[in-house]
Amino acid sequence: MKISMKTNKVKRGLVVWYSQTGNTQRIGKLIAATWKKAGIKADSGDYRDLGKINPADYDVIVAGSPVYYYEVPKNFREWINGISSIEGTPVASFVTFGGEGGNQHNTGYSILEMLSRKGGVPAGMGLFGSMSSYALTWSAGNGARVLKYKDQPNDNAYSNVRHYASCIIQSISEGKVYKVSSEFNLRDYLKGGIAIGPTKLMITGHGVNRDKCIGCGTCNKVCPVNAISPDKGVVDTSRCILCLGCVNNCPAQAVDMKFMGKKVYGFNEFLKRNNVVIREPKELANV
Repeated sequence: MKISMKTNKVKRGLVVWYSQTGNTQRIGKLIAATWKKAGIKADSGDYRDLGKINPADYDVIVAGSPVYYYEVPKNFREWINGISSIEGTPVASFVTFGGEGGNQHNTGYSILEMLSRKGGVPAGMGLFGSMSSYALTWSAGNGARVLKYKDQPNDNAYSNVRHYASCIIQSISEGKVYKVSSEFNLRDYLKGGIAIGPTKLMITGHGVNRDKCIGCGTCNKVCPVNAISPDKGVVDTSRCILCLGCVNNCPAQAVDMKFMGKKVYGFNEFLKRNNVVIREPKELANV
């Protein structure tokens, strides 16, 4: 049954995301900032920080995620599938991906599909590239492949995000339903657990070095599946979904991990070692 948009006038919007190293958060914040500049009240945040909200209260909802082992991360899928009915609410999606990416179209489509099953009416989909934050790549000696995209996202990329944010509102005002379908991609046969399982077999020594740990609790906060216990120095590797959030965000490099026998170090440390500073959009530069 075709569902019509409940409104063509956007007064209040929600931008929600899942982000571990800031790439997806940055895009989400810029979408919200663009809406605010246009006079729209925009609530935004990581799904883990929003608290109790009623998605049906909004005139438009945009959900964003990194492409994670060729799909939407399981924890974010569960959150979207768990929201209440949003029948008639215009919805849009965006994904971020590192370097050339892989299966980003189908990942963005998957978010739209889940929101549509909740009653949302598709109004747009955006795909935005950045420098990869997948720590296993550089830790295994392939840093050059990551640094090839060290200028991403740049000013042109941010212009595309602003344009996308505006196009969503324009489409809603005109009552246009966004038409999109999945594409054939061999990576669909490798996504999620199929890719994570073999990778886990090459991971050893995943835990917390209590001599280095400063007790900040960052690793515990960013872990989406509560698999890490810094006070005990252990990680429940059976529960771990290998998002690498603990390694990437630990300010003391106290999270230990080896990949194919090589020590894994995080995203912030990688940026520091290579003198890379990620360019922020002007709207967020002083936030």
